[in-house]
Amino acid sequence: MRVLFVSQLFDPENAIKGAAFVRQLQDLGHEVEVITTFPSYPGGRIFKGYEQHWRSVEEMDGVRVVRVASFISHGQSATKRLLSYGSFALSAAWYALFSAKRPDVIYAYYPPVMVGLMALIVGWVMRVPYVYDVQDLWPEALVATGHVRADGQLVKWVEQLCGLVYRRAARLVVLSQGYRDSLIRKGVHADKVVCVYNWCDESRMSAAADEPSVWCKVPGTFRFLYAGNLGAAQALAHVVDAAALLQASGDAHIQIVFLGSGVEHEALRSRSRPLSNVTFLPQVKVDDVGGYLKAADVLLVHLADDPVFDITIPQKTQAYLLAGKPILMAVRGESGALVSAAGAGMVVPSENAVAMAEAMRSLASKNADELLAMGRRGFDFYNVNMSMAKGVRQIEKLLSEVVTK
Repeated sequence: MRVLFVSQLFDPENAIKGAAFVRQLQDLGHEVEVITTFPSYPGGRIFKGYEQHWRSVEEMDGVRVVRVASFISHGQSATKRLLSYGSFALSAAWYALFSAKRPDVIYAYYPPVMVGLMALIVGWVMRVPYVYDVQDLWPEALVATGHVRADGQLVKWVEQLCGLVYRRAARLVVLSQGYRDSLIRKGVHADKVVCVYNWCDESRMSAAADEPSVWCKVPGTFRFLYAGNLGAAQALAHVVDAAALLQASGDAHIQIVFLGSGVEHEALRSRSRPLSNVTFLPQVKVDDVGGYLKAADVLLVHLADDPVFDITIPQKTQAYLLAGKPILMAVRGESGALVSAAGAGMVVPSENAVAMAEAMRSLASKNADELLAMGRRGFDFYNVNMSMAKGVRQIEKLLSEVVTK
């Protein structure tokens, strides 16, 4: 089976379905060709060692990876984001139609909608089926992050475009049961929608050091770590507010550490300036993140209080579970239910600094054995339900069914 995998996000960026995923498909006997662009996420600048050209071809662990030019933007401007997505989709379509080998199936992964539209057009011209991986529900995600107004014309246009992509796809892969239910309510046939939980890069996690040398623990402190994008959707100002409550109540030994970067980085630093229990660490290489996760006492997830996030599972959740650490999940809906079912930590409402501060006190008061047991339950839950091996087998079966049909 020849698979054309299309994603604007790809290694060395931190992509869930990246080089490790396509390599496993190839190891199973399939031929995979990747169309992506030049790495720049999340900082918005081309990574060191890369220089943008119209086209660049490399081989990554035996997989042919073709990088095409695109407009780079990861900021708050909806117009620039759409230009970035649209330019990649056009470049990818051009290469697929005029230079790529004819595939048996197209797997469209990222960005939302635009790469699905690209797969629809290319698949129609080449008479090839496509599978669309839904990692974000549009236009709901655009509204939730404040990029567009819920009653705007753009929302209606995006809704129609999504409907077209969904209808024409041979299969839709979703990351949660909530996503599946949502698409079915939108009119997609239930047999077409398959839930495959995301996984994390297990090889990077297993290779991570236990304690980063640049982050030495101060005796007597208890560290909550948030690792990832510092963006609008994460609504992390409420986490800083929880830190302020802890400091005011004499619990400043409970430390909150942010690891990463994003459009809200400077605003968060400014908000936390009077606080001694908030630390910001610079963005590190993806290979080094696992060491920070393992060195924390508890790992934190937080998203804005918006209905669209009730049915999502933030991608850091899988890495947190695999790290074997307790999780404080400040996301309602399916994510919270997952952590509760695993017995892997505590769940609190999002955007609720009081509840978060109380949960932090509760977790910090537990003994080492209790915390270790929480982490172990999360680790076991990941390996049974969300491992990469299981996910790849599900997707390979799905692709084979599409090609056979």
